[in-house]
Amino acid sequence: MNRASRDKEAGAGVPGESLTRRRAGPLQKYLSRVVGSDSIGRLLLHEAIIMVAGPMPGALGLALRRVLYPLLLGHCGHGVAFSRAVVLRCPDRLSVGDGTMIDDRVFFDIKSDEARLHLGARNQIMHGVHFETGYEGHITLGDDCFVGAYAILNGQGGIEIGDNVLIAGHCHIVAGNHRFEDPDQPINSQGFDSRGIVIEDDVWLGAGVKVLDGVRIGRGSVVSAGAVVVRDVAPFSIMAGVPARFLRRRGTSDGAKDAP
Repeated sequence: MNRASRDKEAGAGVPGESLTRRRAGPLQKYLSRVVGSDSIGRLLLHEAIIMVAGPMPGALGLALRRVLYPLLLGHCGHGVAFSRAVVLRCPDRLSVGDGTMIDDRVFFDIKSDEARLHLGARNQIMHGVHFETGYEGHITLGDDCFVGAYAILNGQGGIEIGDNVLIAGHCHIVAGNHRFEDPDQPINSQGFDSRGIVIEDDVWLGAGVKVLDGVRIGRGSVVSAGAVVVRDVAPFSIMAGVPARFLRRRGTSDGAKDAP
């Protein structure tokens, strides 16, 4: 992925501001941010499917969503299971691989035509997970991953996650930062910098881990609960603390450190 800083003119990094200030009625804004199309036909299809299938409990609800949700998504593989009350914003930019399970109240917030969200095969996405692409970002999740309850992934600068990754509950992965150097301007008008985040294969993030923009976490690493990752992590490292610090390399004894 492109990890270069996305420098923008002041204010350009806050597209949500232009949306809220745009001289458009509520319907036009709803079409843009939720349906992802100006088509009234697409609006009616989106509303009908969400109203009928979205809150339906039990096996009947699962069956209805399995039949109807692919009509909204950009791609939906075989055997995908959507639980109740999943939020789909601009779902034609969402791709879900075979056998992925999506629990109740997962939030897919895809903000513009330039944004994309891809989930690979056989993933488990637990209750209340929030995916947010930003207006120009993307989130890519590999195969055979687990994302725990109430994790938040903000992908303005791009988040790329490999295969067999475990992300525990309440983790927050944030690919971007607001500019704030000018004290005479509101922070939300100073633009946004983003370099992106890469999490390689077979990484385990413990409960409540924070991963900040510009970080690459190497293959096979473990980050202990509550840690804040602010710099790159070498493969097979065990990390802990705020900010996260290297403890030892996987495969060494507890007392032996093999610093990267």
